[in-house]
Amino acid sequence: MGYVVIGLAYVVGGALLGAGIYLVMSGNFPGWWKRRMLWPLVRVTPTVAHLQGWAFIGLGASVLAIGFSGIVSEIVGGGLVLLAMVAYVVGAGLFVYSTWLSRRLV
Repeated sequence: MGYVVIGLAYVVGGALLGAGIYLVMSGNFPGWWKRRMLWPLVRVTPTVAHLQGWAFIGLGASVLAIGFSGIVSEIVGGGLVLLAMVAYVVGAGLFVYSTWLSRRLV
């Protein structure tokens, strides 16, 4: 993997991780995200925001684990790839669930 791709993975993974931590801690999306980030959501409740935060954390951890897997030993890299796959599936599942939760009728 080239250094540019690894650097890009660190930037994207770090941004997703930071956004996820912010959402989990605050329980609300910032105002400037309304147009750009909330298009799949209908009603944003604190529960939906927390679930979206955990989804961002899972996806960010997945990207970072893939980025780190190329610079460590083979055994550790294999474990990181396995961790990345699990984190990706969990993050994607939480994203789909929170989107469904924001669209269901109460």
